[in-house]
Amino acid sequence: MHLLHTANPGNTLTLMTNATQELRIVVADDHPVVLTAVTDYLDQIPGHKVVATAGSGAELLEKLRSTPCDLIVTDFSMQGEIEDEDGLRLISRLRRLYPDIPLVVFTMLTNGGILHELAELGVAGLVGKDEPIPTLAQVCQRALVEPGTTLSARIAERLATEGSTADEFRRTNPLSPRELEVVRLFALGLSVTEISKRLSRSVTTVATQKRAAMRKLHLDSNADLIRYASENGFA
Repeated sequence: MHLLHTANPGNTLTLMTNATQELRIVVADDHPVVLTAVTDYLDQIPGHKVVATAGSGAELLEKLRSTPCDLIVTDFSMQGEIEDEDGLRLISRLRRLYPDIPLVVFTMLTNGGILHELAELGVAGLVGKDEPIPTLAQVCQRALVEPGTTLSARIAERLATEGSTADEFRRTNPLSPRELEVVRLFALGLSVTEISKRLSRSVTTVATQKRAAMRKLHLDSNADLIRYASENGFA
């Protein structure tokens, strides 16, 4: 079972400031204003240095190939080219390629299923994008020194209302991780063909997963599926 723990708001930005070497951070977000704000804030913390930034999943992977770092901070949903990577696929790839680098994810998503999957993938921290940047910094600091997944207060509250562990959540929520991702992308406006390109799955597979999700959720139309996704924090 993956350990979840909540960031302590009273824990100020002091955990890494006595390190003899700068903490090297790579930050990714597809919104330039957010990217600049996060970069500027992390850069001003003593002992911290943002060594690279990226505006898409593909750019993040490219930067990581040539930029050594100690921490990755990335948005979850980054809308680049159709073939670009984001979401669970991107996080899975980052964890596979860089298993020893702590990964903190900040996102507007509030869907408990996806948040639990991120914790199961072994991310070091989860933060809501509607929370202040200092909260992101606090989660980053805790994630560097504590095992498991550090949760911001709002993320922890959301998960507490939907089952505090992945096993508890799965007992009451029917969608598989692959179905969750298809529903998320469909709700963002991608067609089945576009989703197949984004996820590197066949059109038939994506269509089958979309139908299976609708059947499990007892939904009859695309409009119902989009409404469900909106109401349950997929987009």
